[in-house]
Amino acid sequence: MAPPTLDEQDRQRTTRLIIAGVIALVVILFALFNRDRVSVNWILFERESRLIYVIIGSALLGALADRLLQRRSRSKKE
Repeated sequence: MAPPTLDEQDRQRTTRLIIAGVIALVVILFALFNRDRVSVNWILFERESRLIYVIIGSALLGALADRLLQRRSRSKKE
C-alpha cells in the first residue's frame, strides 16, 4: 500500500478537524442545556454540582484518556 500523498493527508487532517469541531459543538450545546444542580458521587465524597461541569469534565477526561491510549498503542507498534 502506497503512503498517502500530501493532498490526501491535508484532506484527512481537515476531515478530522471538522469532525472534532462538530463533536465539541455538540458537547458544548448539550452541557449548556443541562445547567441544573445534581448530586454527584465523587467516589470519596458526594456533592451538589452543576451538571454542565460534570459533562464538560467527563468530556475532557475522556479526551485525555483517548490521547493517552493512542500514544500507548503507537509506542507498542514501533
